[in-house]
Amino acid sequence: MKYLNYLEIGERIRIKRKEAKLTQEKLAEIVDVSPSYVSEIERGCSICSIHTITKIAKTLDVSLDYLIFGMRLHNSNMIFSDILKTIPEKNHALYFSLCQNIANSLKNS
Repeated sequence: MKYLNYLEIGERIRIKRKEAKLTQEKLAEIVDVSPSYVSEIERGCSICSIHTITKIAKTLDVSLDYLIFGMRLHNSNMIFSDILKTIPEKNHALYFSLCQNIANSLKNS
């Protein structure tokens, strides 16, 4: 199981906030939290709720996967490949089938 690194999450939020040319005060206003709380999140000192991080992600126009895990489309292939390496070869076809079924379900949701 991968543990969440709150320092990295905060750093990704800070970088994307600055790219969006938002101050901590403006982000806090949009997300409806205090500026000091945004600062704490960015420094990895506070753990925000799913509700708050979802609002931050929407405001900064990034995915939750990116904010929480640093996953982007270009590194997702590596992640799936790393998972595949941990599975016995006889189960590879099942893994591919499950991935395809999940992808199909998400397309239709």
